[in-house]
Amino acid sequence: MTTGDMEIDRELQHVLWACYEYSQREPFPPEPRSVCYTWVRRAYEKRFGCRFHQSKLSRLAKLGFLELEETARAGHRRYYQLVDANQVRGLLEEWGLL
Repeated sequence: MTTGDMEIDRELQHVLWACYEYSQREPFPPEPRSVCYTWVRRAYEKRFGCRFHQSKLSRLAKLGFLELEETARAGHRRYYQLVDANQVRGLLEEWGLL
């Protein structure tokens, strides 16, 4: 995982927080927990009062924080998993988001 960009981009930190927050509320074991833009957006909007562009999830995947699982709805919905929830939690605590 690359944290250099994350130190600078507060919005990416917030999106990662929303992914973590949503995934922690899932009733499934950690391995099959998935997130998608629509689900994560709700947690983000509730805390930060605005929306983010779904390309931020793709950027988090390129940085190694999320892993693309599959697509659905004719490729219009992408599902991701957190690569390492414990590391993400540590970073979120460091950034003052938890």
